[in-house]
Amino acid sequence: MSITVTSERAGRVARVTFDNSARGNCVDAALLQELTEALEGAAADPSCALIRLEMAGRHFCGGWDTTSFADLAGAPQAAVADRLRASDALLERIRGLPVPVVAGVRGKIIGFGVGLLSAVHLPVAAADAQAHLPEARFGFAPAGVGHVIAQRLPRAHAYALLTGLATATGRQLHSWGLVARVIEADADLDAAVDEVIDTLLAVPGATLRAVVEVVESSLATGRPDRAYQVAARTIVSAGRNGGTP
Repeated sequence: MSITVTSERAGRVARVTFDNSARGNCVDAALLQELTEALEGAAADPSCALIRLEMAGRHFCGGWDTTSFADLAGAPQAAVADRLRASDALLERIRGLPVPVVAGVRGKIIGFGVGLLSAVHLPVAAADAQAHLPEARFGFAPAGVGHVIAQRLPRAHAYALLTGLATATGRQLHSWGLVARVIEADADLDAAVDEVIDTLLAVPGATLRAVVEVVESSLATGRPDRAYQVAARTIVSAGRNGGTP
């Protein structure tokens, strides 16, 4: 298992590669913490305009590592809830990165993997990618990912997915707004991600960061106050640099 960070496109793109492919890219608390810190470290470089998250192997994410479930069996309910909150807090840190994260989504997206998917700013999915939440079949209700699904999907689809009644394809994830683009199953997913990155890099890095600030502040508060300030900052900056507001 490894997490590596490399710099590309003259430092404007940070590629963060998560490779637990031998176990379907499943995560546990330590791995999720390490991934979050790697992403934050990459975003802290002022020359970085965006991050390319590469989930190695055939599957995007195999969910939470089930070998850790034994530790929860005898734990008090409050302690279990705290651990669930802690894992979702790490996803919130990914959502709160100051630069957009772009990722190719292929193969299986299991359980907690759907939560990780929802934290990525610009996922590009293969049409035959498959999201499945098996938690109910193990006898427990999904936690943070359940909240995400309930908020983002039509009610009937949320029930079908959270009970394990249905599996969602990449095309369905796109229709629900959980991925930014979907490509045909036989198309080159990596090339599609390259195309998205090429398009984004035509935008100044500071502007990309500003767009992230507008979107995330609007989602967090439900108000445009911060968006006004961010837009004003970029308009003034563009004018000073000879651009057209």
